[in-house]
Amino acid sequence: MSAKAAISTTDAPEPAVKTRRRGAALEDALLEAAWAELLKGGYSGFTIEGVALRAKTSRPVIARRWPSRGAFALAAFKHHIETRPLTIPEESDVRTELISYIVELYERDFRMVLMMWTQMDEYYREENSSPARFRESLLGGQASAVGFLLERAARRGEVDPAKLTGMVMAIPGAFLAYISATQAPLGIRAAVEEMIDTVLLPLVATKKYLRSLGM
Repeated sequence: MSAKAAISTTDAPEPAVKTRRRGAALEDALLEAAWAELLKGGYSGFTIEGVALRAKTSRPVIARRWPSRGAFALAAFKHHIETRPLTIPEESDVRTELISYIVELYERDFRMVLMMWTQMDEYYREENSSPARFRESLLGGQASAVGFLLERAARRGEVDPAKLTGMVMAIPGAFLAYISATQAPLGIRAAVEEMIDTVLLPLVATKKYLRSLGM
């Protein structure tokens, strides 16, 4: 199955019948419609007109809120993340926490990860951006959940804080991008466990913690 087919699961919008919504209710409806359009065809098929039709409103209503389709798409991603927060596990064991979080992220937001890495090239060209910059825009300067889990584990003595470089903490995201882009035929939990045990933990875990795991 192609990457485009994997995310093209939303039905076509119904003919527009404008409804009277204002304020936060209107903005939420527009962002939900934008997200549905992104899932339908990726950024290359994302148009203000298409969202307006789906949301049963007009193009000027959207244009008054977002200056470009790139800004509108970014806002739709942010809205999706903010309104559906993932659980931050607290198991007092970084291996268990990381596996739990990464599996949930994949299972719940597979289509979002897939789209970010395979369907947003046109956005990156238009906005002079990249997957890394796009991700930073989504986080808004906040630490990623993976970064939070690793830093908390460092305070527990399971991880060496000196080894928590930006490149190392990007490994789980790069792993999900690879799995999403290749649609590798593996069980996701087994794949995440292998990545954690053979790549991430050997790079960052303390010797004491690795010994406690029998590694």
